[in-house]
Amino acid sequence: MTTWMALPAAAVCVSVLYYATATVAAIRFARRMASPLLPLPKIAPRVAVLKPLHGTSNSLAANLISFLEIAYPRADFYFAVENYEDAAAEVPVAIRQRYQYASITLVVGEEPDCSNHKVAKLVKMADRAEKAEVFVLSDADVSVERDYLKRIVGELISDEKIGIVTCAYRARPGGSFASRLEALYVNTDFLPQILLAEMIEPMHYALGATIAIKRRVLEAAGGFRAVKNMLADDFYLGNFTNAQGYEIKLSDSLVTLTCEEKSFAEFWHHQLRWARTYRSVRPISIATILTHGPFWALMLLAISRGSAAAFAALVLVIAARLAMSAAIVGRVLKMPEMLTELWMVPIKDLIMTGVWFASLLSNKVMWAGRQFKVIRGGTMLEVKN
Repeated sequence: MTTWMALPAAAVCVSVLYYATATVAAIRFARRMASPLLPLPKIAPRVAVLKPLHGTSNSLAANLISFLEIAYPRADFYFAVENYEDAAAEVPVAIRQRYQYASITLVVGEEPDCSNHKVAKLVKMADRAEKAEVFVLSDADVSVERDYLKRIVGELISDEKIGIVTCAYRARPGGSFASRLEALYVNTDFLPQILLAEMIEPMHYALGATIAIKRRVLEAAGGFRAVKNMLADDFYLGNFTNAQGYEIKLSDSLVTLTCEEKSFAEFWHHQLRWARTYRSVRPISIATILTHGPFWALMLLAISRGSAAAFAALVLVIAARLAMSAAIVGRVLKMPEMLTELWMVPIKDLIMTGVWFASLLSNKVMWAGRQFKVIRGGTMLEVKN
């Protein structure tokens, strides 16, 4: 074997090992998902559900309604927009007529001097939720099951050492090719990485799809204002909480994202932002290139000039990749309708290799129509054109 072949051959082996261990982690998590709800006290903690909004989408109303139909005795719902010109403001106003029994508050405006406009809304909502004992925040594209709050709050209060409960998530495509790529990325890349990491080390970060945090823990971590200028606010909120001596628990349940990317460019910019975010908060994430099996197998095939051994390695990598994806999508996520989409996984993997390389070329990201520059420590500054 030549020196040029050594790296791709080693990376092929690393990729196959990763596919196998990630499958084990996912199957272990699937068993946890069947666990019963933990009991709540007679008087359940008062929960403030915080939903920062920006712009509307086909699934926004359905996503918000899934929260309003949660079976939990003491929950207040806060929705926040930057201003009344944001079309998202109309959605909670409209559904409030249908759910008149629910405690719904629309908060308009943002905390000043926040680079992160999502956090600017969270600060405003938290300030209004004076009676809340627990804050639950999640992104606008998330939908949940009826027992969502009972499960995560039960997990949160089950141990004094637990400061945050966070949720992994699965994704459903909105119909476009780009949304299908996005959903495949979440289901076959992001989710297995999270489950494998959680299996081998304690969690030091939280995931934006759900963060349930006790009020006193949030205050000890510096409140939402502590992450007002951070690009990865969810990561650092968990990190700061962990630094105060509290544990972060990955819930035994999943929430669901609806992917609504309309164009390949939208998908590309979203993935580029994620890749640069990971690199800023966990520089070691740059090593994930070693798990890009299809890329390395094709490189090995090219260097060896189409040798039979290299071709066999390519077949092995594709088979292992598809087996892992099928196990996760079918058994863990229980999304059999997406099994027919798995033929796209190797294509998506090669696109993600392109994203990885592109992420090294700059530290600028696009988010909600604004451009930001990420500087040392994960802080971001808005770049005015």
